[in-house]
Amino acid sequence: MADAGGNGGHLPAGDAGSPAGTGGGPGGPAPGGGLADGVPVLAVQDLVAGYGEAVARYGEAVALGGVSISAAQGTVTAVLGANGAGKTTLLRAISGLIKVRGGSVLLDGVDVTRRKPEDMARAGVAHVPEGQGVITELTVEENLRLGALIRAGRAVRAAALEQAYQQFPVLASRRRKPAATLSGGERQMLVIARALLAAPRVLLLDEPSLGLAPIVISQVMALVAGLRDSTGLTILLVEQNARAALAIADRGVVLNLGKVAVTAQAADLAADTGLLNHYLGL
Repeated sequence: MADAGGNGGHLPAGDAGSPAGTGGGPGGPAPGGGLADGVPVLAVQDLVAGYGEAVARYGEAVALGGVSISAAQGTVTAVLGANGAGKTTLLRAISGLIKVRGGSVLLDGVDVTRRKPEDMARAGVAHVPEGQGVITELTVEENLRLGALIRAGRAVRAAALEQAYQQFPVLASRRRKPAATLSGGERQMLVIARALLAAPRVLLLDEPSLGLAPIVISQVMALVAGLRDSTGLTILLVEQNARAALAIADRGVVLNLGKVAVTAQAADLAADTGLLNHYLGL
């Protein structure tokens, strides 16, 4: 019991190797390196941010009304909730895309609240927004090179790019093709690979299954689990497909009206059909 409180395209197997820039990749942190015992990689404390109905206490509209979550290294945390619960706003606030009105964001115990998106990327937070945000006018490789720009040195970027192709062989076979020619599953693969080229410690994934066929959703979730298992990457996964997310997650957080309603082990949440029906209508 929980505690209260598309299109086709073949994705690589989850254990296909270490992606560029994460634990085990060139220039990426080794799993567990430099992290004090008991300190989560990502900690969000009493976060207030976003849009929504006016809240008198803060003098303006908010969508997050004091959210606290944490994520340990090498784990997937599924963030669930109905439409308007504040899931996307949470990721945007963490990555600096919207203004934080209160609370804090800690990375490895260091306060990174209110940093600009580019500074958050340099600190090790990669954000993959919903909607398969590839630049369709560019080739696959040109899209990937954009992700590697944050890496220092041409040789390092070239090595990271080649390692990405090893991790995602479908992208290697299409490197000269316009991104517009990719299927939905391949586009999702491309945006994840592009984010990994920045050598993140934390990956924020917003609705990676959106618009995909069921078989491709299974492949995307296997890829997410594989990244965690093979690299020690910490992943915050916002997902409407709650059952698919909980099947590969370590912990789950349910948001309701901008607040944390439930935090529990993913397996416990998945087994609590009454709770899932109450908050998610499943």
